[in-house]
Amino acid sequence: MVPVFRPPADFGSRVQALADEIDHVVVVDDGSGGLAALAIDHPRITQISLAENSGIARALNVGIEAVKSAGADLILTLDQDSTAPPGYVDRAIATLDNARAAGVRVAAVVPETVGTQHVMRRRGSAYAFDPIQAGQLIPVEVLDRVGPFAEELFIDAVDSDFTIRAENLGYEFVVAEGSAIGHGLGELVPLMVFGRRVVLAGRPRHVLYHAPFRTYYMARNSVVLIRRHRRGRARWMVWRTWKMTEMIVGCVALSPDRAAQLRALSLGIRDGARERLGRIPGATEARIRGRRSS
Repeated sequence: MVPVFRPPADFGSRVQALADEIDHVVVVDDGSGGLAALAIDHPRITQISLAENSGIARALNVGIEAVKSAGADLILTLDQDSTAPPGYVDRAIATLDNARAAGVRVAAVVPETVGTQHVMRRRGSAYAFDPIQAGQLIPVEVLDRVGPFAEELFIDAVDSDFTIRAENLGYEFVVAEGSAIGHGLGELVPLMVFGRRVVLAGRPRHVLYHAPFRTYYMARNSVVLIRRHRRGRARWMVWRTWKMTEMIVGCVALSPDRAAQLRALSLGIRDGARERLGRIPGATEARIRGRRSS
């Protein structure tokens, strides 16, 4: 199943190609009204449009319930910027079967490579550390046991929260060795220092950009994860927090709208400490709107 929000123009062709590979595809539009323009027409694709923007966790949960109602035993989760190449699902199923035969309680099978990034692993193991949602092949029985994705987080850290809850129940996220899915990097913007573009070895350099509202969610929900799960998961949480801090600090320091990013970071930490969850309040979003956010 695939949650979408303002899906890109090529999404229709990609999801129809996916439907040729697997039994059924459920696409859930999270209140953007973006599916109609794509004119998706395939007998194995179900399209669901939510009335309002409710967050990726809500879209995932709605899609999962639709897939379960269709009688599925396994659910592959993707996002609108990811592509599962031919053969990926077969390899993931084989990995699942082999791991189960070895006595592993499998939460999900995840790709070894997402875009250009290798999945992080727990040291010296075949198990993933904090894998992203895209590309996960999840048994329905695991979803029934672990429970739904946390809708109050809205976006960001939704997959991390699910990972923690699954691992707390003794499940593992198994890497399908040699597998890969395509995945968009996000928006790259020119790296600027003192108003000048940075050029190294004759090439302009870029930085991965997140809008201030995403920085808000990343900061807020990271604080929430620490508050909820730090007991018994201290080492896991320290490592995740370190990696997330690297990402946020890099974006804040190098983005073209540093002031807005800093406000987003501060307000996200504040609201996370106060457990103010759900969609970002309109007043807060207005305060952190940067030059690139409109």
